[in-house]
Formats: sequence, C-alpha cells, structure tokens
Amino acid sequence: MPSFHFTQRWFAFFLLYFVVWYPVSFAIVSAYQVTGQPVLYIAANIFTPLWTLFMSYLYFRKAENNWTARLATALGWMVLMFTLAILLVRPVYGLGWTSIANWDVVNANWINVVAIVVGALAAVRSEQRSSKIKPTVTVGRDR
Repeated sequence: MPSFHFTQRWFAFFLLYFVVWYPVSFAIVSAYQVTGQPVLYIAANIFTPLWTLFMSYLYFRKAENNWTARLATALGWMVLMFTLAILLVRPVYGLGWTSIANWDVVNANWINVVAIVVGALAAVRSEQRSSKIKPTVTVGRDR
C-alpha cells in the first residue's frame, strides 16, 4: 500500500483552491461591508466551505483516498491557508497577523476541515458508483 506524500498535484490543487478563494472571499466581504446586504453575509459564510468541498472532491477523484491522505490534506491545506492569509492580512486589509491567528478564527474554520473529508468521501462514493455501471452496447467492436 503506497503511503501519502505531498505531491506536486497536492500543491497545485491547494494553489488553485487558494488563488480562487482569497479574491472571491475578499470581494464578497468587501461588498457586504459596503452594502450591508444580508445575502452577501450569507454568501460570505457559505462560499468557503462549498469551495473547499468542491476542490476536495476534485482532488480526491484521482488521488490516494484513505484516512491518512484525507486528514493530511485537510490539516495541510488549512495550515497553508492560514499561513498565506496571515502573510496577506497586512498588505490587503492593513491589520496585524493576530487578527487571523487566534482561536476564534481557527474555531470558525473547522467546517473547512470537515468539508475536505466529506469531499474525499464523496469522491470515493462516486468512483464506486461509476464502476458499477456496465455498458450494454459495445461501439466499434468487430463481430
């Protein structure tokens, strides 16, 4: 049984995850602060877990998918996400790093760890479901 390790694919999916997540989250939060629209508040709270779930599902469709890989990906992506967010908080928001590195923010982001694990489990289920489908007609077969 091969062991999980941080591959180029792992980092590429994280990079895609972060590069889309950060500006979209910034735009939604900024729009909410300007307009005060409740829909934007809801969007700001559901975008991150849904995006995390989607990226996790896409990643685990072709990656090693066991509990070690799921937990390593969940914790690794969250550590990288917090690290990059801490590095960007001063230039983007003008705030100190402690505005992100505190227990309130960490507790609010546990849902993302759950989303990564659920996305991995969904990828396993969809793979099992697609492997059960057998073609009834073979196209292009010589008779």
